[in-house]
Amino acid sequence: MTVQQDLANLQKLQELDLKTIDIRNELDDIPNQIEDVRKNVETIRMILQKEQVRLEEAEGWKTDKEKEITLQNDLLVKSKTKLQGARNDKENKAAQREIDTIKKNISDQEKELIELMEAIEQYRIAIDEHKKEFAELEEHLKASEQEGEARMAEIKATLSEADSGRKELTVHISQQTLRLYERVQRKLGQAIVPVTEPICSGCNFGMLPQKFIELQRGESLITCPQCLRILVYTGEPIVEEPLSDDE
Repeated sequence: MTVQQDLANLQKLQELDLKTIDIRNELDDIPNQIEDVRKNVETIRMILQKEQVRLEEAEGWKTDKEKEITLQNDLLVKSKTKLQGARNDKENKAAQREIDTIKKNISDQEKELIELMEAIEQYRIAIDEHKKEFAELEEHLKASEQEGEARMAEIKATLSEADSGRKELTVHISQQTLRLYERVQRKLGQAIVPVTEPICSGCNFGMLPQKFIELQRGESLITCPQCLRILVYTGEPIVEEPLSDDE
């Protein structure tokens, strides 16, 4: 097995591994995305529950307020009867004050009732809007779960194929080179980098001229002395000058 064959297979292996990392990340992210939608559903559910409680409270206060106004109106009738039956100026003035006080109470209660009715209307509008939003989110959650399950099954099948392809590739790579690749790949994510000039494109470390020449010739495996990435020359091929007859 030549160095060039090792490098060619390593590059295929890295391409496969990088794709595998991406789809594994996608696989891990799908449940998180679904959970985000589920949290949104629960948030709207809680808002709806609180709004429903506020609506029920406001409707209860409205009923109490209506009863209070009815009671005040009954008192007003009685006070007017007192006024009509007043026997002297003192009783007349007392009855009139009572009537004025009751009318003010009724007026205040009616203002509060109007405010309650407006609040109830706003609560009902908000509840209707959030019910619609809740229904849409529930549908979105259901669709997300179905799509997520289908995508996860697809990804798992792809990963299974990738694992098989990886095993086939590693058979054709020397164990020493494979161990080096996997050690650097675990540490840095990308173990093989292309080089067109005497600088490691992974960490920008400068190469010695002799090492760069060896890399260009492709006769041995060259790694960066700083980051240990495997270097692959991708520049113009070297044209060896033919030996003259005198040499």
